[in-house]
Amino acid sequence: MNAIVQQAPQGKAMLYSALIQSNTSFQTFYRSPMLEGMSHHQAMALFSCMKEETFHEHEVIYSAGTETAGKMYLIMHGRVRIADTSGHHYGALGQGDVFGLFSFLDDSRQHSATIQAESELTVLTIERGLFDLINLEDPKLGQHLMRFMFRLLSEKALKMETEYANMHQFALGRKV
Repeated sequence: MNAIVQQAPQGKAMLYSALIQSNTSFQTFYRSPMLEGMSHHQAMALFSCMKEETFHEHEVIYSAGTETAGKMYLIMHGRVRIADTSGHHYGALGQGDVFGLFSFLDDSRQHSATIQAESELTVLTIERGLFDLINLEDPKLGQHLMRFMFRLLSEKALKMETEYANMHQFALGRKV
């Protein structure tokens, strides 16, 4: 393997590309509807900006009311439970779902929920500081990252709108 790494830069790029493509989290990431219309190369560039993290079952990732770290989480494998400040569990998220997005976008706000791993959990994360640096240093990659964030935000807004409409219908006594 050292012989491959010591070859010309093109050889290193091919090795790096092969390593990313063989990563199971990349395969899950690449199949995400959020990447629809992006090239394989663009998806690999986005994936390389993120850090893979794991959490154990029942581990608290962050708590409601605590200061944010300006980090967004994309679930690759596993599930999390969502609780409000009183500790009431009101939802769960699984593969392909995102949490921490609003705290990522506005790092001056506190976390609005407690997020706890319901099972072994693998996530991809990106911190706001790295996101800002990429936008300054590599505008083309930054543009892809911003488009990806916009898709995540749009998906989140659509889910919230649907949930709001369902709650409104329920409150009016109509079947959902």
